[in-house]
Amino acid sequence: MARGQIRAFVALVVATLLGATQLHAESPKWRDALHHNISVEVRPAYNIVSHYAMRPEGKPLNSTLSFHARYSFSFSPESRIGELFPNAYQGIGIASYTYFNHELMGSPMAVYILQGAEIGEIVPRLTLGYEWNLGFSWGWHANEAMNSPRNVLINVALPLAWHITDSWTLSLTPDYTHFSNGDTSFANAGSNLFGVRLGATYNINGAHTHAPARRYISPSAQYSEKSFAQRMTYDIVAYGGWRADRFTDSGKFYVINKAFPLGGINLQPIYHLNDHFGVGASLDIQADSSLNLYGAEIDPTNGNITYSRPPLWQQLEAGISVRGEISAPIFTLGVGLGYNLLDTGYDASRLYTTFSLKTHITRQLFLYIGYRFNSTQYTHNLMYGIGIRL
Repeated sequence: MARGQIRAFVALVVATLLGATQLHAESPKWRDALHHNISVEVRPAYNIVSHYAMRPEGKPLNSTLSFHARYSFSFSPESRIGELFPNAYQGIGIASYTYFNHELMGSPMAVYILQGAEIGEIVPRLTLGYEWNLGFSWGWHANEAMNSPRNVLINVALPLAWHITDSWTLSLTPDYTHFSNGDTSFANAGSNLFGVRLGATYNINGAHTHAPARRYISPSAQYSEKSFAQRMTYDIVAYGGWRADRFTDSGKFYVINKAFPLGGINLQPIYHLNDHFGVGASLDIQADSSLNLYGAEIDPTNGNITYSRPPLWQQLEAGISVRGEISAPIFTLGVGLGYNLLDTGYDASRLYTTFSLKTHITRQLFLYIGYRFNSTQYTHNLMYGIGIRL
């Protein structure tokens, strides 16, 4: 993972703080509306071995363990954001991982942003929620399964929380973690962890309230008065990225040890069903300099691969996707399923899936990070960009 990706993540963390400030800029006491939480977690997990390199001497590296320290904040129920998103929290975390084989896997560290919320109360003081983590990790030993010392971290979880007091919470959380270099280098088998979190959280403000799950379905009184046109937003996103390429030419498989740049633009009209959910479409145009390379030859003097590039139109993808979005304080999560309208050759796919995260700096400006899967399952490229909301 290149240093540029770490800088992009740092920018995302800074935007989190800026976003929180902007959302409460209208109130001179916006700091008083924040509730602060500190938590620690231990996460044992089972590693699904997806590559033979993770089976040294025939012994699969199935066991992993990680330790996490986290800070998060939520908005007071008396604030406008807290009323719309009760018990939603967001923050940052740092973690240390071990696969119990330092020589092969290294000792990864990770930093990530997080967001979650309480879905509903099961019984008094016992709640079920959701949470996601997104970040970068470093300290890996590059190997045939994960040929990168830095990798992206993606985590999703369903926290089961026991609120012992208004200040203390214990949690038992099934979760899933994926590490990947995002196809910025080859190989990229990744690591998939299924595990459980054991955690303790201290609420510095000593206040915890519950809200019914139906709030996710029923729009707020202010939102229900909006017309169809007022519920529409129009996002314009411009992004860039890079990916390593490997391709087949004349029956031979080639791996090019360099990153190819790419860029694109998305036009996304979204209709907001309520305060939390939106549906819409997106026109997705992407130019990828790694597509449809041909004429590969290996230079006998240095072993480098030479190749030829096709015309620009054969490295262009243009598609239309249907999208769904989940809105929360500062962040918007999105997923899209699309169809590529251009038949640009053997290396492009008709079907694709996108996952995205928008970090709102102001009401009109947001940072954008996403990932694209071609043929709905094969990894393709990361996307880093900026967008405006009209």
